[in-house]
Amino acid sequence: MSDERKVLHAVLRSDFKSFCLKVFQEVSPGTKYLDNWHIDVICDRIECLRNGGQNRLIINLPPRYMKSIICSVALPAFLLGHKPQERILCVSYADELALKLALDCRKVMESGWYRAVFPHTRLLNAKRGVADFLTTSGGGRFSTSVGGALTGRGGNWLILDDPLKPSDAMSDVLREKTNEWYGSTLYSRLDDKTNGKILVIMQRVHPRDLTGFLLETDASFSSLVLPIIAKEREQWYVKNPLGEEIVFERNAGDPLHSAREDLEQIKRTKESVGSWIFATQYQQSPQEPDGGVIKKDWLKFFNMADLMERARTGQRKFCLAQSWDTASKIGEGNDYSVCITYLWDCEKRIYVLNVYRERLEFPALVRKAKELATQSRQTYACFYPFIPDILVEDMNSGVGLAQELKSLWGGKIKTIRPIQDKQTRLKAASHLLENGNCRFPDDNPPWWPAFERELLLFPNAKYDDQCDALSQLLAYEMTERKDLSWLPYI
Repeated sequence: MSDERKVLHAVLRSDFKSFCLKVFQEVSPGTKYLDNWHIDVICDRIECLRNGGQNRLIINLPPRYMKSIICSVALPAFLLGHKPQERILCVSYADELALKLALDCRKVMESGWYRAVFPHTRLLNAKRGVADFLTTSGGGRFSTSVGGALTGRGGNWLILDDPLKPSDAMSDVLREKTNEWYGSTLYSRLDDKTNGKILVIMQRVHPRDLTGFLLETDASFSSLVLPIIAKEREQWYVKNPLGEEIVFERNAGDPLHSAREDLEQIKRTKESVGSWIFATQYQQSPQEPDGGVIKKDWLKFFNMADLMERARTGQRKFCLAQSWDTASKIGEGNDYSVCITYLWDCEKRIYVLNVYRERLEFPALVRKAKELATQSRQTYACFYPFIPDILVEDMNSGVGLAQELKSLWGGKIKTIRPIQDKQTRLKAASHLLENGNCRFPDDNPPWWPAFERELLLFPNAKYDDQCDALSQLLAYEMTERKDLSWLPYI
């Protein structure tokens, strides 16, 4: 082996940041690495954790700033390289994410360069699964999702990487479930409660997410908080590989990594995700939602004549759709059945055209749904002269309604089964209202006052059926629409 290669191996063995760079090149081939001071700071704090300077650490920073590669891929491989008998439990909010990170870590440990840098660490051939792989020395990396089974499992390290999905953050039940699972199940898996290591890496998603819970209940945790825009002047002290202290400074208003995202790009991100999500996930400053979910000054409007002119002249592609939220009963005091007729365009903008709201017995509900579909096709033929896509909530009378409509229009009917509570669903799509990607007619139609009142009072209004129909269509257009290139010019 050449002297140059020996030096390289020695650097990769001793300097965690250099090792992270090599891991990045292994798991992200073809992606340009952009160095930045925040990587030095994160690696320095992790080295302090690894070497016994502390045992509990929380790192909060925005998405897409290398936190998972550093903490869930590089760190377990580095730990097992130095101590192949180390036992590491890695947790993420979903099985798919946990498996992806585990696969990347195993890829690193099976690479030729890793085996040369750490010749005494080898994976056990009989136990080389993706989620659970062992070394020949009895250590290994086990991954699971929050709530997953851990019977018989233990570890010297607990690494939690984004333990709560952002779209679940507004659900009190799901947040508390995550916090409770940590306290009642995961923490008990730590072999040595005094000296064992716990690392939590996440973007903030709510004031009472796992970070908030731990900072309130466990004084042993220290935290590293890196907002995407500095809120005040920052100074960070780290040690280089020679043990010399280096100071990194950032002034108030400076971006976290300007070569990656400058202030103009960050501004566009804020406009896209909305102010609440931006403050929480990007600035790491979660605030309790104040009052209603939707603010009056978020509501934006469009002119129907202008929209029709753009359709007629081929300036914009549009498609017609409807969203049904049906009630289970029609008695006084029960919810209404609601149909929102809307357009979506090639840029995924949404224009609410009409809202129908009434208490209907099932036969009348079916007749009205057929009538509204036919009527909207005729009324808005300049946009899209075919049967509209119809979204139907797959619950209560919606099940039967979808079956009746499918017998006529087949694939145009999309059944939607909600998997989150009402407030979480609307909150997750609220940025489409705040940034103007969902708009309403500017001529104050008859249905608007009741619709606006319910929207602004949600979740404290007497009824929420119109909000349910709206959040259903927003979620569908936000997550389900893929290729829009087929939309015809009318």
